[in-house]
Amino acid sequence: MHIRKKNLQVTQQLSGEGLQLSYELGTLRKTHIIPNKQQNTETEPHAAGSYHNPEQHAIYMQRIDAMLRTTPPSKRPNNSSKASS
Repeated sequence: MHIRKKNLQVTQQLSGEGLQLSYELGTLRKTHIIPNKQQNTETEPHAAGSYHNPEQHAIYMQRIDAMLRTTPPSKRPNNSSKASS
């Protein structure tokens, strides 16, 4: 059985931090808070990579190292073009 959503209402939260979505499901009323997308002040790397700025490159490499330390091997992306050492 599929219940249709009725009386859909979307309002800005008073704090301005997101949207509040409310709707009816039969005899129930559901409310969800949708946070605003956080602004990213960091510029994206260009196609040549971050090698032109050694300081930024070091930051990216530290992020990768931290990710590899905290991500179990089974959850890491499979990269079939791994470089051989």
